[in-house]
Amino acid sequence: MVDETAPGRIRIWYVSGQRLCNFRCAYCVSVNDYAKSNIADWSDEDRSRFEKIVDWIADRPLRVGVRLATLGEPFASRPFLSKAAGLSTRPNIDFVELLTNGSLLKRRLEQLDREGDIRKISLWVTYHPTEIPLARFIANARFAQERYGCFVVVNGLLFPDNEQEVVELGRAAEDAGLRFNLDLGYDPLTPHGVHTELGAMVPVLREQAENGIDRAIRLGAHPELLDLNMAAMRDLRGQTCSAGHDYFYIGIRGDVYRCSRYQALDKDRIGNVLDEGFELRPAGEPWTACGAGFGCGNKEDFLHLRRRRPAAGPPPPSLGWVERDASAAAGRARRGGVPGALTHAAPAGPSTEETH
Repeated sequence: MVDETAPGRIRIWYVSGQRLCNFRCAYCVSVNDYAKSNIADWSDEDRSRFEKIVDWIADRPLRVGVRLATLGEPFASRPFLSKAAGLSTRPNIDFVELLTNGSLLKRRLEQLDREGDIRKISLWVTYHPTEIPLARFIANARFAQERYGCFVVVNGLLFPDNEQEVVELGRAAEDAGLRFNLDLGYDPLTPHGVHTELGAMVPVLREQAENGIDRAIRLGAHPELLDLNMAAMRDLRGQTCSAGHDYFYIGIRGDVYRCSRYQALDKDRIGNVLDEGFELRPAGEPWTACGAGFGCGNKEDFLHLRRRRPAAGPPPPSLGWVERDASAAAGRARRGGVPGALTHAAPAGPSTEETH
């Protein structure tokens, strides 16, 4: 029975325990107890949890858009893809978004097409220049968009030493007709429970934060999104958010929180989807005060802050993509505005279960 006070649609970010990855990126955020593996895929316990949690998502009496995240590379795991494909066939599922390095798309998208509804598959494809040639990366992303009609976002991570690679990625994405997003690269070893220097968490901001932010915008970062990112990491006091109403985070063990920052702080756990009789009850009020204090650095979370100006039209099938407001971006560029000029912030890097 549908709760009449609940929203008609919810979005879920679920991080599963799938670990196998074919890349060896030095800055990977899957570390410590939740490190990826170049050898093993699942533990039996993690795979069993994953299957039960996906079944639970599929049975929600609401329309659901879900980002299925992993510790490794999802396209390296056929069992993962099979379950994701099955989820995409459910009538209540709006989209299934996968985060991938893009290397296996030409080889494995056929499985999603054969077993699922590939029209509902969204791909957030992050470029790792030390691991894959740019031409192959772009060809694979374009194949997913043009051959199968997937919603594809090509994503770059900005670090102090990779400006040329980011420039080349942005140009290649534009030439190929692909959506391009640029995020700040985080240091995966930054402690996440205390205030810390912003530069310790975001390497490109270590020398002068303002210069790093200007650099990110010049290379293609979304100005308003970056502004929101900085503000959310610095201070959430007085901010209201729709997390807990139309958006939820589910960790590897099935624990449910209003967002990943609450999970990192172990704050106000809602319950566990694997517990018998658990029911997800969205908050009746669409906007509630944020109690995290600081450190909201995952866009899946901070895009639900009320201070964000929503774009016109239906939301995209992604928890990370935001359509650009060309006029606002141009206006900021003319004004020379610098979003979020900070001296201190809390790290937004991953907890043991978060991925960026």
